[in-house]
Amino acid sequence: MADTLTRSQSELDNVLFDATDQQRTFDANYGDAIYTIRRKIVHEATIATTAGLVLGGLLGALVGSRRRR
Repeated sequence: MADTLTRSQSELDNVLFDATDQQRTFDANYGDAIYTIRRKIVHEATIATTAGLVLGGLLGALVGSRRRR
């Protein structure tokens, strides 16, 4: 069938083939980007929350021990 295509049909076939190839490449490189970004945000938020709780607890203990004296 490719032998019987006109020049414009052949050019269109090449464009579609290139677009499909580029889409596959993009999907292979960035297909899981949303999952990866979401996982990183949750990880960073967990670390920030934990650090805040630890520092808040230490500060609260320090202030509480100074008021008892």
